[in-house]
Amino acid sequence: MYTLTTRINYRRARAAVLTTVVVFLLLWLPGCGGGNSAGSNTASDDEVLYLQAEALYTQKQYAQADTILDQILRDYPNGPAVDDAHFLKGKIAYQNASYTLATSEFNTVINDYAGSALVDNALLWKGKTEHVQANYVAARTQYQRVLDNYPTSDAVEDARYELAKTYYDDGNATTTPDAAKLNTAITKFQDILSNHPTSPKVDDTQYYLARSHHALGHYATARTEYTAVLAHTGSTWQDNAQFQIGRTYYSEADDLSKANPLGGAAAEVNALLDNALAAFNLVLTNYPTGTSVDSAQYYIGRSYHQMEPVSTANLIQARDHYNTVITSYPTSTFVDNAQFQIGRTYYNDAALPGNVGQYDQALVEFAKVLSVYPGSSSIDDAQHYLGKTYHRRGIATANPDDLVTARSEYQKVIDTYTTSTLRDNAAYRIGETYHDAEAAGLGIGSCTAEIAQMQLVVSTYPGTTSATSAQAHLDDISSARVDHGFCP
Repeated sequence: MYTLTTRINYRRARAAVLTTVVVFLLLWLPGCGGGNSAGSNTASDDEVLYLQAEALYTQKQYAQADTILDQILRDYPNGPAVDDAHFLKGKIAYQNASYTLATSEFNTVINDYAGSALVDNALLWKGKTEHVQANYVAARTQYQRVLDNYPTSDAVEDARYELAKTYYDDGNATTTPDAAKLNTAITKFQDILSNHPTSPKVDDTQYYLARSHHALGHYATARTEYTAVLAHTGSTWQDNAQFQIGRTYYSEADDLSKANPLGGAAAEVNALLDNALAAFNLVLTNYPTGTSVDSAQYYIGRSYHQMEPVSTANLIQARDHYNTVITSYPTSTFVDNAQFQIGRTYYNDAALPGNVGQYDQALVEFAKVLSVYPGSSSIDDAQHYLGKTYHRRGIATANPDDLVTARSEYQKVIDTYTTSTLRDNAAYRIGETYHDAEAAGLGIGSCTAEIAQMQLVVSTYPGTTSATSAQAHLDDISSARVDHGFCP
């Protein structure tokens, strides 16, 4: 007799040879009529249907698979494949981002088929459903149930890994990383590597251990862990690990540069950026068809762009790589930002002696972000830089019209991009245009207008850096500081 135990064993064995079974089931079984004679040890009709549904699921033909599963639940409500059908329907709902339905199906397996061999996996997938919705505490509860109640389950390795990853994801859920959660993630990832070295999740674990250290700014340690990922032959993380090695150097250089804004650490910054370039170029050389090639191209551009001091030669190198991202990887998520950065290379170049004409091209490139990539995450930055470019060109060429235009472009940041973090700075820079114009004797400045605008910044954007700078302007004016310029 084809018992529940036989069915479970059949299902487990099936997974190892699924490719062969797919062809067999889809091309041969339907024509044979299936069937299950009394006392035989063959699959029942509902299980034959289930295997067809699972094969379709494996091929990502979710709608067709779901139709077959509905047939099982309708025609064989007491059959041996009912719990399988509910479980697979939950996975299909998960893949379709129908998370409420997915949770309902997994709960059906957990609550209505408590003796099923699928309860442990249903708990795992219920946890994954909470996880993908960023419900990290709820996800951890489900993963822990697997670990506590099914210690010998084939779901344990996944549950252990996913539990650690909830802490990583939770720790990166805000702009400032949560050190406590990331350190918990590190502890749990290290436990997997130390105590479960044969886990099928060991390369994923190694990668996210590195990412956790990276997020905390432990750059040298992160590089060590990323390098360990490279040693996992066949790991799907290899190209990204190589890319992230470059990112650690880039991030370290960026931190050092910000800590020394006057260029006091230029040699150390450039040395780190040279290492970043070497690592990013290895992505292009060793993983030319990998998923990180466009990212590496973009950050090669960023690395040249960040070299200190600014030089035309490095800006040209940066621009070339940004253009490569646009032309060679048109579907890359970096395309719009590469366009924005091209504008910045011209803007930065224009500030060098004798290069004021580069402001003209910067305006063209920033405008291109607005016209070609209207949904870009960099669109408010591009609008802001249009204002800055007119502003700086107006000062450099003593052109009052540019300063008037700059005010208009800054105002667009405030009026159009109402959630932009640049609104306070745009408002502050409007005040600066009045100050700069009057200080340069261009005839369109106004101490009164400057004071009014700076007071507006202080009252509208309290607590921001711009408000602090605006208040400093007002304080300088009220104390009649000579170095302030023409006010009062």
